[in-house]
Amino acid sequence: MAELYTDQMSSGVSGISTTARNTVEQAKLKITISDNEKIPYDEAIKNVDRNLQSIIVETNNTLESVRDEYQKRSDVQNCRSDLFWRVTVVDEDTVDNEITITCVCTKLSPTYPKIENSSSNPPMRETGNFDSSGDPILESSIGFSTSALMWYTGPVSVGGGVTAGITSVAMSGDETLRSDGSAFDTYLEPDNLHGLLLYNEPYARDIGDFFVATGIGTISAGINTLTLLTPNLNLGITTGMIVSPSRLGIFAEASNVVVGVGTTIVDLRPFNDVVSVGTTSIYTVPLITLQDPVVSAVTAPGSDGNYTYFDFSKDPNLISDNLAVEITDQAYVPQVISLIIGGSGNNFGKGVEIEYINNGASSSPKEWNKFMEGIPNPDLLPDEDVRVTKPVVGADKIYYPIGFGQKPILLGGSDASEGDTRTFEGAAGYAQAAYASLSACNDTALNAAIGVRNTAESALSGSNSFPEKVSLVNSIRSKRNNINITIWAYRGMIGNSENEFTKNDNFMNDLDNSPYKNLMNTGIE
Repeated sequence: MAELYTDQMSSGVSGISTTARNTVEQAKLKITISDNEKIPYDEAIKNVDRNLQSIIVETNNTLESVRDEYQKRSDVQNCRSDLFWRVTVVDEDTVDNEITITCVCTKLSPTYPKIENSSSNPPMRETGNFDSSGDPILESSIGFSTSALMWYTGPVSVGGGVTAGITSVAMSGDETLRSDGSAFDTYLEPDNLHGLLLYNEPYARDIGDFFVATGIGTISAGINTLTLLTPNLNLGITTGMIVSPSRLGIFAEASNVVVGVGTTIVDLRPFNDVVSVGTTSIYTVPLITLQDPVVSAVTAPGSDGNYTYFDFSKDPNLISDNLAVEITDQAYVPQVISLIIGGSGNNFGKGVEIEYINNGASSSPKEWNKFMEGIPNPDLLPDEDVRVTKPVVGADKIYYPIGFGQKPILLGGSDASEGDTRTFEGAAGYAQAAYASLSACNDTALNAAIGVRNTAESALSGSNSFPEKVSLVNSIRSKRNNINITIWAYRGMIGNSENEFTKNDNFMNDLDNSPYKNLMNTGIE
């Protein structure tokens, strides 16, 4: 009788397992049918995306042509120069009180490394204030600043004499000085590239898409700890995940592996253009330990003025059934905002929506919880009344090397090259020519390129066909989104059924191995 009861109990559990297996098979069948329904939508969306992106590329090519024509004025016509003298050291001779200025020939760039006056004896002057001991407080008489680019402009006549002409060009930035938005825009003019934003959400991702999170990061060469510039510590990153950077040459291979997840402290205020934080300076951010050290350092931003981002994804080799999702998994968050790209790694046809942009913001992907918009950001400190806002993503900037009407020269008059150094010592040194004037440019080709660019941009913003196509493809995406959310529900059913398998297996193991097996079967101990 006990054995019969055991068989009945086992049969009951087996029945539950059979039901769960049937649920899985039915869900897989429904997914297959729904996935086939998507095919016409997928093809239509890909085709329109490809057409829109080709228009974007053609328009951006006209901006690149303008940049190239500006560069030819320096490289071919020699009527402009993209070089200048940057002050690196200001030193005072204690014997004759003469000030020596050391400069390096520097090329116009979107960013410049920060430097400090390395002099052991910088020239000082009294400020008129005194410390607690009654001694006068001194300051640099030259005004050398690490938050500005010190530009040596040549001799300046003052009161019948000559002094050194130094212009302090204030620039923003933490690790590097950023030219964009400074007085140097006159010589390296920024312009906004065009792009299409792609909005993606978990339910809309392909079944074989193992993406988890993305973030802007920094890392020093030769080490294996990656700092992510976000106060969000709940990105879902775990050990064993694959890390892929947005540009090549950072890792020895195309990707790396997460071997540890921790935190560190970072001042996020200098990165307010890509991370929305309040006035508080210090935040706890994710610190990711990688399997292998990097071969190339990553700063924020890089020398080209752009940020590097890192994508984290599950290792597909460790996933047994990629159809299943947990019933508690979020279908709509996080929403990831990125740029549509072409080429072999294109993302045509992806996502839930696209949007045309020309805002000049960084193209680094961002993710957020769209349902938190307008609510105080829980990732920031409680006393910071910073509301969650939609992340700003753009198509980056392009820089036109307008250049200078004079070129830097060495003592003796020969042309200076990038990296050359020169010193100007005392009044006699300041009187020496630092630059040589250049002849007028022939801007026929440049003006023609500017005209083509202006026409292309006007057509992009003024043409009805482009916004109509964007609206059309978003309408098709909306219909496909309805199918994708249905597929997500079936995937949740698979995940729930797999949990039933696990619970039933655990119960049978408990039943078979328990010393109270007979009690559970018969009610008799």
